[in-house]
Amino acid sequence: MPARYAVIGNPIDHSKSPLIHRAFAEETGQDLEYGRLLGSLEGFESEVRAFFDSGGSGLNVTVPFKERAWALAEVRGRAGEGAGAVNTLSLGEDGRIIG
Repeated sequence: MPARYAVIGNPIDHSKSPLIHRAFAEETGQDLEYGRLLGSLEGFESEVRAFFDSGGSGLNVTVPFKERAWALAEVRGRAGEGAGAVNTLSLGEDGRIIG
């Protein structure tokens, strides 16, 4: 079963991330799926949790959700702390969201 990743944003249809990440995965022999998620302004946090609850491995976060992703992250890197924003979310082995 391939690892599942996506980019979440609003708007999102224009994102080239799926093409870029699929090409990289193919070139490096990685088995993964990479899609687009249209995040809703009202439900971003629950949509992120649902993605991880359904087996998702990681998300790239784009506008307008970078600050909300930072607030949602339970573990943050030093750069994210300084910026008050993160552009990636993953799920740690302990189940906490990492930004």
